[in-house]
Amino acid sequence: MPGATQTIDEELRVVRSRLGYSPALDGVRGLFMLCFMAYHFGVDQLAGMWVCINLFFVLSAFLITRLLVEERVQHGDIDVWAFYRRRARRLLPGLFLVLTFVLVYAVLWADDAVRRKIGGDVLATLGYVMNWRLIAEGDQYFGTKGGESPLRHAWTLAIEEQFYVLVPFVILGLMLWARTRRRMALVLLAGAVASAVWTAVVGFHDASDYPRVYYGTDTRAQALFIGAALGVWLAPGRSGALPSFSRPVVAVAGVVGVVSSVFSFVVVGPYSGWMFNLGGMFFFALGSALLVIACVDERPSWVHAIFGWRPLAHAGRLSYGLYLWHWPIWLAVGNGRLTDNAIIEFVLCAVLTIGIAQLSYQYVERPVIKRGVRGLLPSVRTPVVATLLPVALLAGAGLAVASSAPTAPAEPTVAVPQGPPPKIVAGQPSYREGKPARIGVFGDSVPFFLVDRFPQETFPGVTLDNYSREGCDLLSEPISWAPGFQMGNEPKCTAMKKEWPQELKSNGDDVLLIWASPLLAVPHIVDGERLWLDDKAYLDLIRSRWDRLRRQALDAGATQVQIVNVPCRKPVKDSIPEEFRVVFDSNPAIVKEYKEPKRINRLVEQWADSHDDVQVVDLHGALCSDGYPEEIGGIKVFNDYLHFSPEATPMIWEHVLGEVSRNYVRARS
Repeated sequence: MPGATQTIDEELRVVRSRLGYSPALDGVRGLFMLCFMAYHFGVDQLAGMWVCINLFFVLSAFLITRLLVEERVQHGDIDVWAFYRRRARRLLPGLFLVLTFVLVYAVLWADDAVRRKIGGDVLATLGYVMNWRLIAEGDQYFGTKGGESPLRHAWTLAIEEQFYVLVPFVILGLMLWARTRRRMALVLLAGAVASAVWTAVVGFHDASDYPRVYYGTDTRAQALFIGAALGVWLAPGRSGALPSFSRPVVAVAGVVGVVSSVFSFVVVGPYSGWMFNLGGMFFFALGSALLVIACVDERPSWVHAIFGWRPLAHAGRLSYGLYLWHWPIWLAVGNGRLTDNAIIEFVLCAVLTIGIAQLSYQYVERPVIKRGVRGLLPSVRTPVVATLLPVALLAGAGLAVASSAPTAPAEPTVAVPQGPPPKIVAGQPSYREGKPARIGVFGDSVPFFLVDRFPQETFPGVTLDNYSREGCDLLSEPISWAPGFQMGNEPKCTAMKKEWPQELKSNGDDVLLIWASPLLAVPHIVDGERLWLDDKAYLDLIRSRWDRLRRQALDAGATQVQIVNVPCRKPVKDSIPEEFRVVFDSNPAIVKEYKEPKRINRLVEQWADSHDDVQVVDLHGALCSDGYPEEIGGIKVFNDYLHFSPEATPMIWEHVLGEVSRNYVRARS
């Protein structure tokens, strides 16, 4: 949601303009803003509302550019300083109020992690660079539900202010160089295409790419370029006449604009890669431009009748305040803070947001728009100082609040229970010292942390070599948590897959212990298709990768390969990263397999049975015979949705090494 949600009638008060006021434009903005608020207030069905940010970028660029072109045509120049002054009058009063509230929130309610960052967030907001701060932090817009900045939404304000700094000079340059309206519009459309192509080059391939393509000024510029091109095309000429399109064109534009918007809100998911990689944002921005065309046309139409409805138009006039206030209000009094009743929470946040936005608009923003600082403080003689003073005070207060937050605590050291670890099942085999003496462990983050925390003193006579990495999938093909959302292997994982056979040979490992991964329960992109465990090609691919691991291990000197099957899990939706939560909505079968991996473990058994030198370590049968185990012997088994707890590590190895040792001895007897 952009920061410069100025209304046309307000701009008319500060620039002599022949442009008429279009209630429908405000109505579109108001309706979409209310829906955007609803999504943030818990209406998950509106997850596609993030696409409406394109509409606000298009709309703001259209309004600003059209006014600047008109000013240049009518007066022969653009008063850049007056333009900046108008922008400051429109944007700063509401922003100062919100920043004051956010600082109070940080002191009274926010957790320490938010307080530690609030100084930088306030400075980035005041400097209109919040989008690049979020990129530097790797912030996931659809990310975790804890520790969000109450100023995260200021990223759109930053992009628009960066646009405002440049657009007067761009328009002046284009009008001197391109001269004709057609050429100017074509140049700006070429800029939109270039931005869309560049966005695809930057690319969204896995979660780490998302902040860059989502928050980047360059990737979002395509919508601004399209809005600016439309503003140039529909600006009045020297005669004051407003260009227009024929009725059939306007009618089609209205239908396509509304349909494309509704379609995007319903169909586009949080991590739809095609929006960035295949020009989706560009085409939906074009759809927004068509809706603008239908709204600004002066002839009566159904678009005017619907979107020109007075309550919607009034919401549009409040949209800047609604946007500024809704997110910090949600974090302060919603988000489960006061009640678990979603309806009460929604109503409370909506009433507070609308009420505060109305008061801010009526008693703070409008007086400043009309008369500047003197609209609030008639006796002020130096408006510039009166503007800069709040900036300095807010920046200093933000830094002071941040410095008052306690230092981030160090990672707690978990005390591992002393003595022999408890047995997972009665009568489980014990590890025989030296049989085998050295084991190479291959897999993802689950075995990586188990080896990293391996209690060597508990198991004398065995050495573990870690050929595992965090997030390292068995397959090199990208994981697809949801359609359009892919996540490839990290560079460290790719390097490990190349290097481990030589390391195994150098270390002299007797056994390669493969850990079957729960990641196999998630679809992968294979030759351009999204495949899962119900597809033969996918199963064949998994078997072939295990076959390759087996050959590499035996060729490197191992005498045996063993594979640990996958235990049951309990992936509570709120406990896992939100970028992975989309899988809950995309395919319940995936979640079912993740909880109880019957298909994966059946595949493990079949693969092991096909090779005389491969044995299965049945961790699933030990842990999950009576369902998901919360605790064993008073020890918590898992510490999250995926990994074993540090306290449980010794007993997991007690069982696994016992079975590995038994399998090893049997194979050699």
